[in-house]
Amino acid sequence: MNNNKVELRQEVFKTDAWKIVDWLEDEKVTEYLNERQNVGKSIKQIIYRINMPILTHLFNQDGSFFMVTTTKKESIGFLRLIPKQQESAEMVVAIGDREKWGMGLGPNAIVEGLKHAFFEWRVDEVIAKINFKNERSKKAFKKVGFKEDKELSNEIQYSISIKEFLEKVA
Repeated sequence: MNNNKVELRQEVFKTDAWKIVDWLEDEKVTEYLNERQNVGKSIKQIIYRINMPILTHLFNQDGSFFMVTTTKKESIGFLRLIPKQQESAEMVVAIGDREKWGMGLGPNAIVEGLKHAFFEWRVDEVIAKINFKNERSKKAFKKVGFKEDKELSNEIQYSISIKEFLEKVA
């Protein structure tokens, strides 16, 4: 069980940024992501333009950005929390390292992100907007306790309240 534990790290190093670029250029990884199509290219431009080993501030401009790491500190994905109105936050998570898919790392990353949203940000609810066809993501969020909220044009919105989360982890 211990081999699928993950941690969230707020520092984003230049090496992480290169990994993110690789993940965003992998069609299997980005198939259901809502990222802009040119986001990999703009990250590359930032890496070339800014001569700093840590790029954390650039990734945290509209919320909190975390690298999802294994207990061995290996970066395997990312998680974003974006503040929304009425005491809520939206979560986006991607396990970019395809060799790590199917190991339960996604749900574990979601739990860590929920801890941050509920206990650091003190929001009442966290939502996730997931593409209709993204079965892997739907399964991961449901496993953690998210419930289907409403159908949007090409995605389903899931949500979990702090009360539901505390009942689930108690």
